[in-house]
Formats: sequence, C-alpha cells, structure tokens
Amino acid sequence: MMVILEEILIDQITKDLSRFGRDHIDTGYYLERYLPAKAIRYIAIGDGVDTINATGLQFLSFKLSYNDYYIQDISKKIKSVKKRKMEDGEYQAGIAPYGYKKDEDVKNHLVIDENVYRIVQEIFDMYGNKGMSTIKIADELNRRRIVPPAVYMDMPCAKRKCKNPSGEYVWLRTTIGNMLKNQTYLGYVVSGKREQISPKIKKGVQKKKEDFIVIKDMHEPIIDKELWDKVQNRFKSFNTNNKKKYDYLLKGIVYCGECGNQATFMHYISKNKSGNVSWEGNYAVCKKRNDYVGLCDNKNLGEHIILRELKKVIQSELEKIEITSKEIKELYKRTKVKSNTKEKKNKVIIENKNKELKEIENKFSELYKRKLRSEISLEDFNKIYEEMKDKRKTINQEIKELEEEITNVQTKNFEDKEYKKIRKMAKKFLEMDEPDRETIKALVKKITFDKDKNITIELTFSNPYEKVIYKKDVA
Repeated sequence: MMVILEEILIDQITKDLSRFGRDHIDTGYYLERYLPAKAIRYIAIGDGVDTINATGLQFLSFKLSYNDYYIQDISKKIKSVKKRKMEDGEYQAGIAPYGYKKDEDVKNHLVIDENVYRIVQEIFDMYGNKGMSTIKIADELNRRRIVPPAVYMDMPCAKRKCKNPSGEYVWLRTTIGNMLKNQTYLGYVVSGKREQISPKIKKGVQKKKEDFIVIKDMHEPIIDKELWDKVQNRFKSFNTNNKKKYDYLLKGIVYCGECGNQATFMHYISKNKSGNVSWEGNYAVCKKRNDYVGLCDNKNLGEHIILRELKKVIQSELEKIEITSKEIKELYKRTKVKSNTKEKKNKVIIENKNKELKEIENKFSELYKRKLRSEISLEDFNKIYEEMKDKRKTINQEIKELEEEITNVQTKNFEDKEYKKIRKMAKKFLEMDEPDRETIKALVKKITFDKDKNITIELTFSNPYEKVIYKKDVA
C-alpha cells in the first residue's frame, strides 16, 4: 500500500514533521495555509499528519512547539561546548592564518608554517620599523612575485578578489592590514568575535572587542610584543578620536563602469606650500582599485562632478515630461477602474481553478481505491494517473500566472500613485543648495562611471511607464 502511495505523492511525504520543518511559525503557516491554498497534499507518516483530511492537525501546535524547543536546546548545548573550547584556548576556525598551519598531532592547535612565516615577520617589520604603507608593502611583495595568502592556502572565494585584469594573483592592501591587526601572530587565540542571533537565523552579529575571548601563549608567536606595539601605535596615529566624519551623499548607489564593483568614497584635502587648504572634497574610487591599483583600470572621480551631472539629468528629464496634473489624474482614474475589473475577473477564475484542483484530488483518491480493489489494470491506472497529474500541473501554473497578474496590476497602481510624489521631490532637489541623501536615494537608482569619466545615470522616474538611462561625457 505504501509503495503505491509514495508513487503518487512522493514529493509531499516526509518521515515525520521534524523532517519538514522545526520552526513552529513557518511550518504551521505552510501546513495550515500555504499547502492547502495551492492544493498540495502533505503526509507526515510518523506523526499521522495528512492535510487532505486534517488527520493529526489537532495536535499540530504541540508537536511543532516541541520540535522548536528541541533545536533551541541542541543549539544551547553546542554553544556551551564551543565556548568551553574557546576558553581553553583551542583554535576553532577552519583555516589557520597565513604563517601558521594546523597541528597534525594536537587538535585545534597551531604550529608555525616554516615556508611562509618569515614573510609575516617581514610585513610587520616593513610597516612598524621602516614606515612603509600597506600599499607600498603590497607593491613590494608583488614585485618579488610572492604568492598571496589566498592562493597559497587555496581559498577559492578569496582568490577571485585578488586577481588583476591580466589574470595574475596579487597582494591587497586589505590583506596586509588584516594581518597587521591579527593577534594570532603574538601567540594568542582570539575567539567569540561573532554571535549568532538565533538558532533560526544563520546570520551573526559582530561583538565588541572587549567581549572577545582572548587566551594568551597558546602557540609559538611569529612576532614579538615590542614590534606588535609599534605597529598598533602607528595604526592609532591614523585613527584619532577627533578625526572628522564625512557624510557621503552618493554612497551605495555609485558603481565602477569597468569591473562592476561598487565604488567607495574618500575625503581628500590638498594643501599648498604655505600649509593652507587649496581644495577639499570627496571623490569616488572603485572598491577593487582601492584594494590594489592593478586590479582595475578605472580612475577616481570627484563627487562634485557627479552631483553636477545629476542635476543636469534631472532638470532635462523634468523638462521632457509634459503630462499636466489633470491628465495624470485622468490616467490614474482610468488605470484604477480597468485594473479593479481585471482583478475581480481573475479572482473568480482562480476560485474556479481551485475547485477543479479539489475535484482532481478526489479523483486521485477514487483512482487509488479502484486500483486496490483490482477494478482497473496497472497500465490503465498509470495512464489515467499521468493525465490527471499533467492536468493538475497545468491548472497550478494557470493559477500562478493569474496571481502574478493581480500582483503586477497592484504594483503598477502603486507606482502610478508614487510617480507624482517623486516628481515633486525632483523639483525640490533642483532647488536645494545642499541636497540630502534620502532625496537622492529616492530619485536615483544607479550611477556608473568609467576610466574616461563617462557617467551613466539611471533614474527611478521618467514617466509612469518607463525608466530612462542618461549617459553624459564629462571628460
């Protein structure tokens, strides 16, 4: 009996509820709302749950709550074991930092990698004693063609980040910077930097430095405390508490036109020989190029140039739009009447389609009973079953398309209503002496710039039915 049942409903059967899901809120939603709405039958064999006739659903909340408690209890125990290991100074990360390797004899212990540890010592010496910047250190290591950590340790994800346009792997300034701040090289094991928000959410949050678990003298150090202090004091000299914080208006919406990476913004102050400030402002630079110059051919571009071109583009777009307020209102009115009629019609069709699905499910049950009573041959059973399955698939696809059509109409209505509001914001932006970040984010979808200083601006508005991309050459 079970073999035939699995043949019909294999994609809706699990051993028990815990195999379907342990989170009581999400699992309850799918079992009580989503699956019935989609006419999908679900069976949990061990727990006696069958959504077609509500068998076993009366105790559903208790079963799901127990499964939920189980994962939280397991998570708590695992965290407790991990914390004890951290407090014992065991190295928990999957890969040893550059300069070390995992001890083959003692689990969770680091030993010096004789092949590359001198490179680490040299990096600390160049920064702490010779005063070289992280960029200059990267240049020196690349000049000597020393294999970067990502390649040496065979880290596929990191490899992609340190490849230049010529296909060569290079050292990055961020790699150097991270190494110079890594206390592992002092012989310390630093753990507990991140904490999981919940057993149900994989994403973790960064903890404060004072909450890190730091255990000293757990393995042989590569550099001494005196050199470490020199390096950290130099870092602090560039990060004083009174350092000015700059507000970058275009952060997050500007991209490199050469490699596609997001741009980062920097603040620059130029002084003349007398020490007076001759120019001060922000500029955009490709994040990849900022890591190491050889990774991208793009050049820096001043924020003031991008803002100047943005104002021109918005002014030009507003001048192009000739729809009056009265015409806009009439447009909204006609669209709303038409969409409401279409929405009602689609909902009626969906209701009828769901009735058809219910009839098919009943026919499935009847077909199965006839097979058990030997009233129908296996050949006829398979033929009828495949026809009914295809019909069910077709109806489900039709329902999905109708539901998407309803959603698209509702979204279009929302966009039409928002359009007039955005036009007002655009006019307000042109009148501002100093535009604010929120207004820019509402008006601009994306800005890109290339090495020839061509700027491409994509706005969030033009007229209610299209988006316009402007390209301005400011070279």
